[in-house]
Amino acid sequence: MRARLLVPVLAAALAVGCGFAPRGALKVPAEFGAIAVTAADPYSPLADGLRRSLERAGAPTVDAASAGAAAPATARLAITSEVWETRPLSVDAFVAVREIETRYRVTFDLVDAAGSKRLEQQTIELTRDFVYEAAESFGNPGEQEIVQQELRRDMQAAILRRVDLALRAE
Repeated sequence: MRARLLVPVLAAALAVGCGFAPRGALKVPAEFGAIAVTAADPYSPLADGLRRSLERAGAPTVDAASAGAAAPATARLAITSEVWETRPLSVDAFVAVREIETRYRVTFDLVDAAGSKRLEQQTIELTRDFVYEAAESFGNPGEQEIVQQELRRDMQAAILRRVDLALRAE
């Protein structure tokens, strides 16, 4: 019984001793106001996911179309570029592709309602690779789609971490 309690207590002590602290949830200050998430592609799943995450964090979001010149001043999280690249990583003796790398690169910036840059334009690039089986042709597009969904989810989290850091730096 004591051994069961000892392991979690030691793990917690080690985590605290090394400076570990939970990151916490994204918090958007109320004075920051509404945020419009814009993207070059109006149907971007990344922009939709960012909008939903910001709403969950308590930030009012504004539809990019209604955040035009006639609308009140709003902050903008602008996704200026989303690029997907796929390339073969390895081939077998018959020059058939065996591994594929998928690369996802997003460029974005954050401007507050006053027009000052809170995050300068920056690029995040994520990659994943997976084994390609030519004999299972119906499964490979499905696997590629799963890899893209995972990359999109990870990209969303990476962008939100940077936004969170920029907003906490006040």
